[in-house]
Amino acid sequence: MKGLVFDLSIPKYVLAKGIGGMYPKVHYGPGSCLSLRKLPSPTPPGPEWVRLRPLLTGLCGSDMATVFFKASPQLEPFNSFPAVLGHEILAEVTALGPETRGVEVGQRVAVNPLLPCRLRGIHPPCKPCAAGLENGCERTADGCLAAGQMLGYQKDLPGGMGTEMVAHPSQLHLVPASVSNKAGVLVEPLAVSLHAVLKAGLKDEDRVLVIGGGPVAFAALWAIRALGHRSHVTLLATEEYQLKLARLLGADEAFRVQGDVAEAQEVARRTGARVYQPVIGPPALTGGFEVTIDCIGSAASVQDSLRYTRALGRVVLVGAAGILERVDWTTVWRNELTLLGSYVYGPESFRGGRKHTFDLVLELLARREGPDPSVLVTHTFPLSRYREAIEANLARGRYQSVKTAFDLTVNA
Repeated sequence: MKGLVFDLSIPKYVLAKGIGGMYPKVHYGPGSCLSLRKLPSPTPPGPEWVRLRPLLTGLCGSDMATVFFKASPQLEPFNSFPAVLGHEILAEVTALGPETRGVEVGQRVAVNPLLPCRLRGIHPPCKPCAAGLENGCERTADGCLAAGQMLGYQKDLPGGMGTEMVAHPSQLHLVPASVSNKAGVLVEPLAVSLHAVLKAGLKDEDRVLVIGGGPVAFAALWAIRALGHRSHVTLLATEEYQLKLARLLGADEAFRVQGDVAEAQEVARRTGARVYQPVIGPPALTGGFEVTIDCIGSAASVQDSLRYTRALGRVVLVGAAGILERVDWTTVWRNELTLLGSYVYGPESFRGGRKHTFDLVLELLARREGPDPSVLVTHTFPLSRYREAIEANLARGRYQSVKTAFDLTVNA
């Protein structure tokens, strides 16, 4: 098989941290920690496991953070390398194990990449896993598998940026025939945002601000409308093409990032908030949005989330915020904001039932509830062009890119 491998090297890390700002290709060019390699076929860990052929695999912001060494050191103990990247996976089942049940060869499946206690042979499971909340697994560095919260960051099991992989049947969610491949590869990021939107507890009278112009932000817009919420939704992004796409995916309004004063005045104009100018520092506001969903996770986006959310409002951090410098947290306590962290997916309560986020996304896609999210897949590349795929993410404005995916059905 072939796979796009990230192999952590301390000397390469030091070099990239030293000159990567001036020469970005040191992160993904020749001699970097990233390379396309020939590898042995993966070995299924147990008799229930199946073999898969990835069809499309998304390039995620967390993959970019790994390649560019922007992930928090807090995550390091829960990953293991070298690893074939890729956790946003649409695949085809190619072979069954001797004890496989409930899966058939030829089925298209969306792959849940989490690797909780159950797949690690840990008995008894940790408290979250015992409660069925495997998104909160506390033992992702233990058990019969090497450390890794999910596929793509784990050395034993290849992720989706390769020509072969293995998975447990419980990780597989059947993709209905009516769901296209481009929509199918989005199941994982759509599930991330749908989980966050459900956590936000939106009301129809809420004014919602979504911050970001990437896949997670647009997936949040899709989720809000697919779930049937009638809240007034505004997107804050950086590029004009992102504003147009936001309206296509259900945003009522969209505006571009501006300087502190102009942006605060724009928020006030749209929400009825009041702007006050301290003697030093950026403007302060009273009023604003009832709910803000931060889909970037930078110091600037988190600061905007806290500043533009009204007193007693809710801020959902789904943009993988890490180490943030110079963020003023005053408004959190002064305005008694509720901060909600959202990471992946799990069992959800919706319309009187309870099902996994992946299954809920697939049900909504099959029923055509909400806008068509397949427009988010703006670029596809064979694995051999992985450097161009990375550049399409680095220069979003030039490429007008949203979701970049690898097409494993063409020559790798």
